[in-house]
Amino acid sequence: MIRIEGLRERPIGGFILQIDQLQLRPGITLLVGVNGAGKTTLLELLATVNLPYQGEILYQERSALADLPLVRSQIGYVPSEVELYENMTPHKLLNYLSELKGVFHSERTEGLLRDFRLEAYRDTKLKRLSGGVQRRVALAQSLLAAPRFLLLDEPLNGMDTGERKLAIAYLNRYAEGRMVIAAVHELSEWEEAADYVLWLDQGKVRFYGGKTSWMADLPYRVWEGMLTRKQFDQCPETGLIQFRETAEGIYVKLVGEAPLFPELHEGEPTFEDAYFIRKYQRV
Repeated sequence: MIRIEGLRERPIGGFILQIDQLQLRPGITLLVGVNGAGKTTLLELLATVNLPYQGEILYQERSALADLPLVRSQIGYVPSEVELYENMTPHKLLNYLSELKGVFHSERTEGLLRDFRLEAYRDTKLKRLSGGVQRRVALAQSLLAAPRFLLLDEPLNGMDTGERKLAIAYLNRYAEGRMVIAAVHELSEWEEAADYVLWLDQGKVRFYGGKTSWMADLPYRVWEGMLTRKQFDQCPETGLIQFRETAEGIYVKLVGEAPLFPELHEGEPTFEDAYFIRKYQRV
């Protein structure tokens, strides 16, 4: 459990990250918000990269200010951009970093290489590997000490579809009894794995809760169907979730209190739609 009390921080951008009280629970929490909402700032504070200007963060009731070395030993962190030792191989890098952390176990290193399907690249220098493979290495190194708190900023950056599914499946298993907080842009691929959603908007928590709560009590409904070009041109751009042209017309999905045209029928909102609706409410 992580508990935040009276947090104040002013990141680059002018607004103040302000969290009066928040208790984060074990499992996978998706951290969402538009660019500049404070996601990276919050992750850096949780990872103790920076210490808060005001307030306190408690990890299992231990303060980072009072027990910084102990707290850091229980944290794994992957920023959005990671600079790895490009002349090292994945195998050498994981061994080197595990020794630095004082947690060297060859079985652990071999297990992570296997779990992230890095065996084929174990002896290839990192500079010769794709961005997706390098990202898998970055995830693997963050798990060397089996941290209780795993903090990830856009962990799937650069990965292809197969790599993304592999990473999510691993993190879903890993989060059992632990805490994984991942800043993400695409919610749909995390829907099965996610336990909680934390939505930041202009430095404030607009929502924190489980998936059921995230999908419940939405202020608008979803409408979808086929429209003509003339009808489509009358649709408000701000409420348009998606559209695509077909041989029969233009398929649209939009939000609103009632359908704009009789051709539209009520649809079932997706995990991603719920986020769109909540943002739309604040427009």
